[in-house]
Amino acid sequence: MVVVLVAKSIETEPRFGMFMQVLPIIKTEAKARHPVFVEFGSQNTRRNLPRALAAKRTESGFLRSFERAYFAEEVGATVAGREFAIEGFGRADLVWLAWESPESADEFTALSLKKRVRLTAIEGKVSDWRKGLQQAFRYRYFAHRSLLVLPMQTAETAARFLRTFRHLRVGLWGFDQKTGCVRKWCTPRMRMPLNRRACEKAFHLFELSLDFSKLAKRR
Repeated sequence: MVVVLVAKSIETEPRFGMFMQVLPIIKTEAKARHPVFVEFGSQNTRRNLPRALAAKRTESGFLRSFERAYFAEEVGATVAGREFAIEGFGRADLVWLAWESPESADEFTALSLKKRVRLTAIEGKVSDWRKGLQQAFRYRYFAHRSLLVLPMQTAETAARFLRTFRHLRVGLWGFDQKTGCVRKWCTPRMRMPLNRRACEKAFHLFELSLDFSKLAKRR
């Protein structure tokens, strides 16, 4: 299961010291359109049951294909991660922090990032879109935008209920795993997360998960 940016100040005050330490790496990766991935160390033990394992592998393959296709085409400077859990608000399959590419190097500052950085959370499902919608809605408590990504045929079914998605302000995207095509039925605007503390926890989790020593080796 996915952060984008908009030039508006946010009420929360996440710490940006982590970004300043990895900016040289992020800027280099941004030019190559490669996200910087971090590990959150989250595991869902219920998925270790035999039946759940098969479903997990299917969804995992679907999400990895989506991840490759989307990051290759649409995301620039990004810090991303998988299995992102905030206690009480679910476990997103994929999340990313991103911001608009600045026109000059001077815009890569803590103040500039604070105004631009946004968190997007993604829930991926291969069949049960109703359950996916419920889960994706929970991510709105800590993310600026939440999206549900489904196989194209399943998304076409879910699109019949587009009014519900818009009412809940959850995005609906379809992905064709064979062609790598992404269709966006509904993409909500970036909005303040519903819970300020949950948002602060999300940013803090990114901070704790950034391994500067490993990232430095990618330079």
